[in-house]
Amino acid sequence: MEAISEYWEVLVALFAGIVTAVKLKQETQELRKDVEDIHRRDTYIEVVRLRAELDTLVRNNTQLWEMVNKLRDRL
Repeated sequence: MEAISEYWEVLVALFAGIVTAVKLKQETQELRKDVEDIHRRDTYIEVVRLRAELDTLVRNNTQLWEMVNKLRDRL
């Protein structure tokens, strides 16, 4: 009991340090999950954007070939 009364400040500081470390670890894990979620969303948005661009290019390519075929038919 005498040791506890002598070192109570050290024990309180150690306990506070452990509690702080656990909280920081938990918050870090939550932030990592959030970052992964953001990366997944950015990847999905980029895929959707590229898909729309690809569809536009395919449509333009089809229209160009149709025009070429019409010109060839006229000749």
